[in-house]
Amino acid sequence: MKIAVIAHLKFPIREPFHGGLEMHTHALVEHLSRRGHDVTLFALPDSDPRFRVVAPPLDAVEAAEGIDLFAEEPGFGMDFVNKFHAYASVMNAIQEGPFDLVHNNSLHFLPLALAHTLDCPMVTSLHCPPFASLRSGVILARPYLGNHFVAVSQSTARQWASDITHCSVVLNGIAVDRWDFSPEGKPRTAFWFGRICPEKGPEYAIKAARRAGFRLRLAGSIYDQEYFDRAVAPELDDTVEYIGHLDHAGICREAGRAAVGMFTSTWEEPFGLVLPELLACGTPVVAFDSGATREILDNSCGVIVPKYDVEALAAALPTAARLDRKDCRRRAERDFSVSRMIDGYETIYRRLAPASAPRAAAWSVPSLPTAASSVA
Repeated sequence: MKIAVIAHLKFPIREPFHGGLEMHTHALVEHLSRRGHDVTLFALPDSDPRFRVVAPPLDAVEAAEGIDLFAEEPGFGMDFVNKFHAYASVMNAIQEGPFDLVHNNSLHFLPLALAHTLDCPMVTSLHCPPFASLRSGVILARPYLGNHFVAVSQSTARQWASDITHCSVVLNGIAVDRWDFSPEGKPRTAFWFGRICPEKGPEYAIKAARRAGFRLRLAGSIYDQEYFDRAVAPELDDTVEYIGHLDHAGICREAGRAAVGMFTSTWEEPFGLVLPELLACGTPVVAFDSGATREILDNSCGVIVPKYDVEALAAALPTAARLDRKDCRRRAERDFSVSRMIDGYETIYRRLAPASAPRAAAWSVPSLPTAASSVA
């Protein structure tokens, strides 16, 4: 099957991942390709060079000799216009394909708004709760019978229920065999990793670890510098350390040697890939009751406490640390493998494009218009 995967255009699709969406897109492309599908990834140019990457132009405004095309429309900034032109270029290239199916991971409204112009069906993964611009795309796409929505959790599907009459659920998966199992963690140590920003709540992990007398190491990209400087940096000392934005090997090492992992999302977390990643290393988790957390953790591998409750979070740390690490690994293997996720998507693909089948045929990369021509 010839599949176009549309990534979002904020971060490249390569390690170290800035977040779960990049990791999901990377896993999708890698494992669909391994199964014999002919996959083209529309993404930023510095994405994984092992993939067939087509990078759209992101300088439409600049290419028009610096002319502010929307000077009288203050709501349309340069980034908005450039992204609009970039996704329009992607959709034009897909129309020329040809492709059997499109998998839309962009979180942008334009691919949805233009889905009806394609000669093939589109699968759109919903990785987040509803927000205004994506909702507008969903509303525009609903009449198009070739569009199919897939939520990454039951929790996310419920949040979209008022906008989408039918939504499949395919739980996210990880390549469990790439996450080294550690039979034992260092006593009274905790590990937190993810995007460092208010909605991920690392400040609560810091407070709870201090209260429980656990050493804490934090890792991840600093997504919100002001928040890091205000809520995280002043708390760093010899018991609470920020160790940077780690690659896969670094995350495995830190997760494996921790007695417990911490998950403190304060928004309604659509999935939370860090949870199965920690479990795959054998690391039990204490977590806020946020979004899909209860779909991932059970009593064998974690302790869930009310959101924002630092006292409960601190009390749960020693309890979670006593859980059987083999049970944590089994939970990841049984319910959150990448092969199970790809099985779920392939089932949907076959239903939408039944005449197509996996094949590894040579195929030329579609051309994209230059930024200058997209403005003309």
